[in-house]
Amino acid sequence: MSTMQKRYSLFDRTLRFVDREDEMDFLCEEFAPPRAEMSCGHAVTPMSLTNWCRRLLEEGKSKFVCGQPNCNKEWPYVEVRKMALLTPEEREYFESTMAQNAARDYFNSKTVSISLKMKYFSLLKPVSSNIVL
Repeated sequence: MSTMQKRYSLFDRTLRFVDREDEMDFLCEEFAPPRAEMSCGHAVTPMSLTNWCRRLLEEGKSKFVCGQPNCNKEWPYVEVRKMALLTPEEREYFESTMAQNAARDYFNSKTVSISLKMKYFSLLKPVSSNIVL
């Protein structure tokens, strides 16, 4: 994990800067402004967003959602990558972890589905082939 403090450039016209509290700084680390607005409307710094998304990945998630109560808006990875100012190393970590988590979720759901089907079919009684007229 990088100890470098990432900050937005005020010259970046693609960002919407806001003068509000960093709403993803759940550990009260008080990262330096400026802050920018995510697509869900909540304010972040690159550091708080990186930390929040890293936490989601460490919890086994493969998608990024806002951490504010009653929001839960899913952010596209392209937005996260841009707004978190991910370094090449962070991109590699995020992308490989997202892929691993998504694959695990996919195969776990397939395993559950197959297990349920097998359980269902094992409950069925074989039909007798002897027909009496």
